[in-house]
Amino acid sequence: MSDKKPDLVVWSKEKGYYSKSLEYPTSLGSAVFEVPNVPLFREKSSKKMMDTFNQEKNEIVDQVKKLYEQYNDSIMVWESKFNFEPIVGKSYFLYNFGNKDTLSLISPEEWDKIEGFVGEFKLNSENKWLRINERKISG
Repeated sequence: MSDKKPDLVVWSKEKGYYSKSLEYPTSLGSAVFEVPNVPLFREKSSKKMMDTFNQEKNEIVDQVKKLYEQYNDSIMVWESKFNFEPIVGKSYFLYNFGNKDTLSLISPEEWDKIEGFVGEFKLNSENKWLRINERKISG
């Protein structure tokens, strides 16, 4: 009978009582030990990860759309007709007269020529044309 040890205590011949070195409870008087709900944790973590990736994807899509619009605006202005050398940081006005775009120094308010006005553009230091505002082309 002396070889029999209590069932609720961790015992081995090599280590003797070694319950204090374990990470889990070994007796009825130990603190509560709850098995983590791994499927729930995995589901929540997976949803959070997908939300993060979707948000990042949407931000990238928005950046690509903005870049595409800037590219199209720059091409449209550079391919328009103008007889002056544009200055970086100055506003210019794009008009459409009979299927031909024309870049002008004169604003629609100064010229009373709102018909055909495409938008106001500014040249930046990277030679990109940035749209300041726009109006629908009349006619």
